[in-house]
Amino acid sequence: MTPQDKQWLDEHPYILGNVRITPEENAMLFAIYNRLTGENMRPTTCGRCVLNTKKTIKHYYDQTRSNS
Repeated sequence: MTPQDKQWLDEHPYILGNVRITPEENAMLFAIYNRLTGENMRPTTCGRCVLNTKKTIKHYYDQTRSNS
């Protein structure tokens, strides 16, 4: 996870919860996800897809927080 990604997540702590997000936040989530996994998923409004993306990002985010 890049320092910029971590900083963005630190500034948007609600984003990994069960909340509505803006299209810009959605695009940023998928950009972070793609950098972390090497995949090329496109932003989507599919609830299950967004939830799984958030779970993966949260896993990496929690790892970086515990290593700090």
